[in-house]
Amino acid sequence: MLRSLLCILAFSAPVLIHGADTSASDTKIPFERVEAIFNSRCVDCHGPEKQKGGFRLDLKEAALEGGDSGKAIVPGKSGQSKIVDLITGKDPEEIMPPKGERLSAEEVAAIKRWIDQGAHWPEGKSAAVTKKSTHWAFQPIVRTQPPRVKDAAWAKNPIDNFVLAGLEAKGVKPSPRANPEMLVRRLHLDLLGLPPGPGVVEAFKKDSSPGAFATLVEQTLESPHFGEQWGRHWLDLARYADTDGYEKDFYRPHAWRWRDWVIQSINQDQPFDQFTIDQIAGDLLPNASLDQKIATGFHRNSLLNREGGVDVEEDRTKIVVDRVSTVGTTWLGLTVGCAECHTHKYDPITQKEFYQLYAFFNSVEERNIRAPLPEERGSVQRMESELTTAKRAYVQQSHPELERWAAKVAKLPEIWFTPGQESYELPTFGANNGANLYHQEDGSFLVTGMVDARCHYVMMLNTETNGITGIRVEVMTDEMLPNLGPGWASGGEFLLSELVVESASLKAVNQLTNHPIASVVADYSQPGYGIERTIDGNHDQGGWSIHRANLPINGVDRCAVYTLKDKLGYDDGMRLKVNLVQHHGRSHTLGRLRVSYTTAAPEQLDSQAVPERVKEIARKDVAARTLDEQVTLKRYYQATFEPEAAEFLAITKAMADAPGIKGQVEAQILAERQNSRPTHVHVRGNFLDRGPRVEPGVLAALHPLKSSSGAKNRKDLAEWLVDPANPLTSRVAVNHIWRHLFGEGLVATVGDFGTQGDKPSHPELLDWLATEFMRLGWSRKELIKLIVNSATYQQASDTRPDLAEIDAKNRWLARQNRFRLNAENTRDQYLAASGLLEPKVGGQSVATDKPRRGLYVQFRRSQPEYMFASFDAPNSTFACPARERSNTPLQALTLMNDPLFLECARKLGAEISNQAGPDNERVSQLFQRTVARAPAPSEVTAALALLEKARAYYQANVGAAGELLGKSREGSDPAQAAWTVVARAALNLDEVIMRE
Repeated sequence: MLRSLLCILAFSAPVLIHGADTSASDTKIPFERVEAIFNSRCVDCHGPEKQKGGFRLDLKEAALEGGDSGKAIVPGKSGQSKIVDLITGKDPEEIMPPKGERLSAEEVAAIKRWIDQGAHWPEGKSAAVTKKSTHWAFQPIVRTQPPRVKDAAWAKNPIDNFVLAGLEAKGVKPSPRANPEMLVRRLHLDLLGLPPGPGVVEAFKKDSSPGAFATLVEQTLESPHFGEQWGRHWLDLARYADTDGYEKDFYRPHAWRWRDWVIQSINQDQPFDQFTIDQIAGDLLPNASLDQKIATGFHRNSLLNREGGVDVEEDRTKIVVDRVSTVGTTWLGLTVGCAECHTHKYDPITQKEFYQLYAFFNSVEERNIRAPLPEERGSVQRMESELTTAKRAYVQQSHPELERWAAKVAKLPEIWFTPGQESYELPTFGANNGANLYHQEDGSFLVTGMVDARCHYVMMLNTETNGITGIRVEVMTDEMLPNLGPGWASGGEFLLSELVVESASLKAVNQLTNHPIASVVADYSQPGYGIERTIDGNHDQGGWSIHRANLPINGVDRCAVYTLKDKLGYDDGMRLKVNLVQHHGRSHTLGRLRVSYTTAAPEQLDSQAVPERVKEIARKDVAARTLDEQVTLKRYYQATFEPEAAEFLAITKAMADAPGIKGQVEAQILAERQNSRPTHVHVRGNFLDRGPRVEPGVLAALHPLKSSSGAKNRKDLAEWLVDPANPLTSRVAVNHIWRHLFGEGLVATVGDFGTQGDKPSHPELLDWLATEFMRLGWSRKELIKLIVNSATYQQASDTRPDLAEIDAKNRWLARQNRFRLNAENTRDQYLAASGLLEPKVGGQSVATDKPRRGLYVQFRRSQPEYMFASFDAPNSTFACPARERSNTPLQALTLMNDPLFLECARKLGAEISNQAGPDNERVSQLFQRTVARAPAPSEVTAALALLEKARAYYQANVGAAGELLGKSREGSDPAQAAWTVVARAALNLDEVIMRE
């Protein structure tokens, strides 16, 4: 009911006369008049903050859609509009407002007449936009001139003018410049995530030139470790992980290819606008490069549920929702995901707009592609050229029998229906193990992931079709499979043990009935493994295979046609279940397959055992066939009828040895479906409850979307995000960068620029940086260079008593901030200080005991490395714009006792122990390696005292020395053990894991 729907239509006239004459005047009621009534009387309870009765009057789409009781405004028909009944008091039990004054007769008449005149509501005009138009984040970015300051000598660039002007207005002075040791270490930690190497601090201290620090900045930005550090920040937003998540949490062996693309792109200083476009729509760019396709792996980081019994469509929906939410958080700094189930409570984002954004990602499909590493690409291109030459030679040889056979195949009637090909409705197709079945545009499924040796593939489909007589199973080749497939065994083999067909009425879907199969034919069977063995009822003895010893006849599509004993169908619709049982073991499972059904007469089916791809090629004119189609047709014919032909054996070997088949790394990408899925609003977020259909679109509160083509796609969305007219993207991006250089963003709520987020501490500076970022060609390195060369960045981080009360959180920036390193950087400090760190950039993810940077440690969602979890690493479930920073006893215990950190102390202690010179000099070296500075006299005294105590202990307890060093008693060295104790203490200084 709409009783609560209009509780705030409250109002000024004491009495209304229902049925007042609204036709007395034909004067057109402007929307502005009605909007004023809505704004003043309605939006407090039916606006962005409250939606009583599920109804909003601040947004056009929401107002016309109605609330929980249906439509409240019916354009052209005030008599059928619930809002009129309520405000006129037609039903005394449902009068609005329930208390207080009612609307005046003039106000009611205006609303009625406005509805009768069509309820004209201009696009872009809404009470929500009106009410929120003053929110700072939705305003156009304005570049202001840096203000004049009194202490002009302090300012190194315009950033300092903005900061100093604010400080001077408050009567506060900035902090002095940090000492050289602190400044160099800060720069290295911020830009590289690693401590400065030996001699870097001393070289900087000796350089007295005015541009010494700027030179150091340039050198640091050129380090390949820059991409690792800033790539790690981006991975937080992208919710990167090496596993799927959920209970099974299967490993993703190729996820690292996208991670390495990020590192490479950042090191190359790819402009942020192109960095954005590549990740959202790299596959849609003209002549998209391999790197641009790999970039779309950004959206392959969503969780994926591959547990048994999962509703595939439900999981796909969750993934699309995640992609929309991630884009909103990452680029817009908005909690867009809050509009999945209802219009956003606080920000101008309607539920319809959420699903308009959803539509951009609703028609993508996930693919894995062969992706040679950069160093392999030259040889791969050369080998592909050689293969093309071999293919041309193969098809140029005349073969009259082939053409006569192809002519017969071309005449076969088209009788098969493939679910998910002719319509967007997909069957539920899953496996009882960790296999992941990716739907392809031709209706087939490509199987990847952790495929068990024995498994079932099950297709479930709801259909209105009656009279189904046959089932076709095509086993198909794919370049992702060994030797082209169609199976996952090393030679492309498979073995289908049994095929079981069941059905049930849609009124009783759990009451499945098994349907016997009358006969089955296949286009080819391995001797002793005929297709008839798939209907003998014995799952564990034999089955259908197409392998033939010593002959490479795999790598071609094959087909089996099953004729049912009885026709299938129900008057009220049918659930069809096809179970493909594979019990042979040794990875003899299908790699790509397609299941179709037909209602054709049974006598037609035996001649239909020809793969659809082969029939499609045969139907084409010879001159219209592509080179690959000619090869496919001829290879199929020869594999079936002439498997020992020399030319067939030669081309098959050439294709099997080609770079697209063997020895290449894969990458996870997104690609657009040829046939788009329609998108509907999900009522209350329920994907089964479809509301109105929507087309791709963007937020009305922001600038309009431009489309280079008729159909709006992800490329248009990406370009909309980085359009200079977008008031959010550049602001959000520079705020992220600022946070990583100061520990806090100019907008503290880096993931929420909406009305519930914090206001910027320096709004003019934020806008100036946003415009400067774009002026610099969206260069991340140039913007960072500008910021770190500022006097603001170079201030000391010491706390100041004079600011303790008035600016405890340092929002005025009168000093730098001191904060903890993130989990990965903490680990990196230990490895770097000890000399254990392997400096290699890129490559596959590694186990936690390997001395690689934390960025490369395999991240399992269900069981993350406990050190990372202890130090607040995100769980990679959602985009993480800002990590938590905590200080717990568990962290200290981890750093003291974790085997990896103990090994770092051993290595560092051994190196210091083996150095020549007096102990005090060795203590100095220890401090240089751990905190990049010389120790204070008191620290030297304390370290030497600890050293002497440890020496005495281990000389008296040689066995304990061996235990500490992980060696036998005979191999132990008390002196090294003593230095290990001192190194362990130095590594556990608070300063080691702090950025100052």
